[in-house]
Amino acid sequence: MTRTLRLILAAVVTLCATACASYKDIKVTGCELTAIVPRGLTSFDATMDISVSNPASEITLSEMNALVKLRQEPCLHLTAEDVTIAPRSENVYTVIFHGDLDGEFNPFSLLPLLRQKDFSEVTIDLGFRGTLRSGLGKYFEYKDIPVTDLLPQQ
Repeated sequence: MTRTLRLILAAVVTLCATACASYKDIKVTGCELTAIVPRGLTSFDATMDISVSNPASEITLSEMNALVKLRQEPCLHLTAEDVTIAPRSENVYTVIFHGDLDGEFNPFSLLPLLRQKDFSEVTIDLGFRGTLRSGLGKYFEYKDIPVTDLLPQQ
């Protein structure tokens, strides 16, 4: 389950960091899941170190949230704390995620997914606000993004 969570979080972070049209040159160059802390039976906190190459201006990502769906059914709600990406730099950022299983979701339905590592039925709805240093910003929203399009090719 840790590998699946790591891949899903990496996909979410990649989308958040690269979705601004004027910031299309921002690249996530690596990520590592550094900690997962359960908060009861249906919630967790996760920490990831994410390497970002930013040739553009400073940008702050806020109001980050994602809904992970399996076969179009909600299974995991994710939020992340705000991150400010430094201008014209290559840095490692520590991002803290908070996750909650959807109340209607049966976690045992993940077992075949983890065994086969077939993510073709997993999609993500993503929303976040990108704000420039000047204070100008825009809310970005993406629906039904296939996870397989975001994962590194093996």
